[in-house]
Amino acid sequence: MPHRLPPLSEESRLPSALTTATDGPSSAVPGSWRDRIPHWIVRGLAAYSAVFLTLFAVLQIFGSTTSKAHAIFLMAMGLVFLWIVLGGLLMWRFRDRVRAWMLRQPGSGPLKFVLLATALILVEEAITTTMSNLAPEFGSQIGVAYITASTNYLLVIGFASVSVIAPGFIGWGVLLRRYDFTHLEVFLLFGFLGTTAEASLSPSALIAGFWFFVYGLMVYLPTYSLPTHRGAVTPRWYHYPLGYLVPLAFQIPAVVLVTLARGWFHIHLFPT
Repeated sequence: MPHRLPPLSEESRLPSALTTATDGPSSAVPGSWRDRIPHWIVRGLAAYSAVFLTLFAVLQIFGSTTSKAHAIFLMAMGLVFLWIVLGGLLMWRFRDRVRAWMLRQPGSGPLKFVLLATALILVEEAITTTMSNLAPEFGSQIGVAYITASTNYLLVIGFASVSVIAPGFIGWGVLLRRYDFTHLEVFLLFGFLGTTAEASLSPSALIAGFWFFVYGLMVYLPTYSLPTHRGAVTPRWYHYPLGYLVPLAFQIPAVVLVTLARGWFHIHLFPT
């Protein structure tokens, strides 16, 4: 969720912390549809997510919910605040410094994209695993209420999340070597992939909205940090489906391998 070289970009003032991912320079021509449409989509998703979470909070407070449902809600709100709101604000505030630092490092832009995106998902999974470990503090029990496949961080990243999501970053690295997708285009496309993946476990993810930000923020800063002059071409309309299909194609073999590895090593995770 790329523009790329200094000077620093202008910073617009946005109405909500959830919209932090919309700011920053873009490789798209200012005022073009590639510049306008992604900004408005992200802003719309931010507004919709805020309304959805507010209504969901009201139902949790005044509705008759179980301790498990209440704990899961608090875990989800912890993820929203720490990763989307606080994490999004930090990425937006320091995006040009991170980009300048990344440009000074050796290696190709797509490779550095994969490494930074992987580092970010490791942080995101640390937050979600911490939330699952706080089940007793949220009024439930460990193993009853959770938002990760385990309370063991190494099992989560090795056999549930990072091991199957990170290959999608490699798929995007391949695409970004050839096509000059903007940071918001990547944000939205990977956010959509993540949302549909979550919907395979819980169909309500399709209407939640905020999953676009959970996944989009993994790739927003890495795409923003790519060099401008790397030989990539402007994508045509028919290249955009590749932003969903190529990362997915990289993830499917990883899902199969990780599933087999769970059996080989007798790894037991929470039921999904």
